[in-house]
Amino acid sequence: MAQVILENVYKSFPHRKGDAPTPVKDNVNKEDTRAEGVSVLRRINLTVADGEFMVLVGPSGCGKSTLLRLIAGLETMTGGNISVGNKLVNDLPPKQRDIAMVFQNYALYPHMTVYDNIAFGLRRRDCNGDKASDSSFVENFLVGATRNLPKGLRYISQKERLVDQQVRYVAQLLQIEALLKRLPKQLSGGQRQRVALGRAIARNPQVFLMDEPLSNLDAKLRAETRAQIVKLQRQLGTTTIYVTHDQTEAMTMGDRIAILNQGQLQQVAPPLELYNRPANRFVAEFIGSPPMNFIPVKFQAPQIITNGDFRMTLPEIWGATLQKYDGQTLILGIRPEHLSLSVPATKNLPVQVELVENLGNDTFLAAQLIIPGFQDHSFASNSLQVRIPPDRTVRMGENTWLSITPEKLHFFDPDTELAIYPKTSPMLPFEQK
Repeated sequence: MAQVILENVYKSFPHRKGDAPTPVKDNVNKEDTRAEGVSVLRRINLTVADGEFMVLVGPSGCGKSTLLRLIAGLETMTGGNISVGNKLVNDLPPKQRDIAMVFQNYALYPHMTVYDNIAFGLRRRDCNGDKASDSSFVENFLVGATRNLPKGLRYISQKERLVDQQVRYVAQLLQIEALLKRLPKQLSGGQRQRVALGRAIARNPQVFLMDEPLSNLDAKLRAETRAQIVKLQRQLGTTTIYVTHDQTEAMTMGDRIAILNQGQLQQVAPPLELYNRPANRFVAEFIGSPPMNFIPVKFQAPQIITNGDFRMTLPEIWGATLQKYDGQTLILGIRPEHLSLSVPATKNLPVQVELVENLGNDTFLAAQLIIPGFQDHSFASNSLQVRIPPDRTVRMGENTWLSITPEKLHFFDPDTELAIYPKTSPMLPFEQK
């Protein structure tokens, strides 16, 4: 097992002939002078602890799979350093990095049985993990040549006995003992994914890399396999970096989550910290389903926010923090579960219900703000997502009022979109020691 350290990692691809280069801005609005072509990853600094389950999550095209391939050695870095354990692996080929990768498309050998797919990597190594010696090639040939003969006539080397022991251990771990003689085409999607996991586990690598391994599975099987992967990782204790675009997977699987957007890390933190204290508007909107709602408001000292006829007094804790924004516009963030059906009042939000989604355990509303004099300042939608208890009945087209839970407010700077938190914020559960 080993920690993985990424230091100032960059990745860019050269422009195609005829394309005009475009400047790239980073999180602090400075031009990225290192990017000479199409910049995919910029200033990636990340440490994955020994035995940690780290999840990389972000929208399609944000660079998460590219980052995984850089760690595996399948892509060449433009700049930076990658260390696995105490070894710098920048110039090492994939086979020397002691890393096992599970791909989205399983990548199984179609002409090999499940047993042989799991054993493939083991047979290419000696028992001590080194590259196979010349003498072992003879043994490998004899094993392969006699594998289909009656059991008493097969040649079984000491190495093959150890391979067989490891394959059967992994098959038992993944509950696929009955599938060992089948070909991949005879397996379901979930079974193929377990075989791909088994092939990675059998090698006992320092690090597991998983690139959206559950994306081809149906919802029920995905949930089952997700739980199985987490259980296996806890049991094996192997450092794991898992890529997904599904924030539900990220929240339920990871010890910590690294959120990427446009090639840059936005925040790295445990799941609950990301949910309760997002670093910026992107993280706040990406984590949570339905996503956080955003409303432009004007702050008036000491602790009033307004927009049109809407007027609300903030808890005292916000007073000192927001003083410098007096008379300016802020972005108010509120999660769907922190809005509730209420009565007419200036501190509440008048809306018209446009869509009702009854899920049994929850009801989701899509509602349109109808505040007289409301100003959207050209960056906010007037649509709100609301989560209400399933026993509350609301009809499409109905006008109603929504109250805001004052203790659950979020504010974001309209220019930088960075989160603003009270200076005397009470300690949250994840901050306790």
